[in-house]
Amino acid sequence: MILLRHFSIFVSSILLSAGLSAAADLTSAKHAYEQKDYAIAFKELTPLAEQGNADAQFLLGKMYWMGQGVLKDGAQAMKWLKASATQGNADAQFYVGSYYLLPHRDIAEGLRWLRLSAEQGNQDAQLLLGKTYMDGARELPRDPVQGEMWLCLAAKGNLPFYEAQLATAESEMSPDQIAKGKALAEAWKPKHGVQPN
Repeated sequence: MILLRHFSIFVSSILLSAGLSAAADLTSAKHAYEQKDYAIAFKELTPLAEQGNADAQFLLGKMYWMGQGVLKDGAQAMKWLKASATQGNADAQFYVGSYYLLPHRDIAEGLRWLRLSAEQGNQDAQLLLGKTYMDGARELPRDPVQGEMWLCLAAKGNLPFYEAQLATAESEMSPDQIAKGKALAEAWKPKHGVQPN
């Protein structure tokens, strides 16, 4: 019994050390990324991403997306971004949604990922979702009330550019549509870690 208890404490210590080590590695990798030391960031992020760390997967995907320290590679970028997005990373969901929506590859798929990101409070996703509702698309009828809601959320406490997008949209809306959209924005609450089905 005592041997089992010692073994249990030993195993717990190893697991705790491994968890702290992974957190330290991610912190170090993020620091290297922020300092634009992409060689170190890539070296430290890759094993973490392969182990399933959503933050590491997002940063690695972003590096491939933008060609930061690696050659631009859309397939590798999407591999890592989707892996992270599937785990609920709002930033990765924004990138995946943008990938599908902006060049009109698959509007429905783009909207699905953008909505997941926007529901978590990502203001870039909210802006893009709001603009898409304002403009409409083949797969998405124009809906100024939804557009107003998402643009209001995107503009809240954000840069003047976001406020200008809201003002432009409101200049094309009725007072009733604006009021309904603002009411929806007031009632909205963020949902953290939203994952696809």
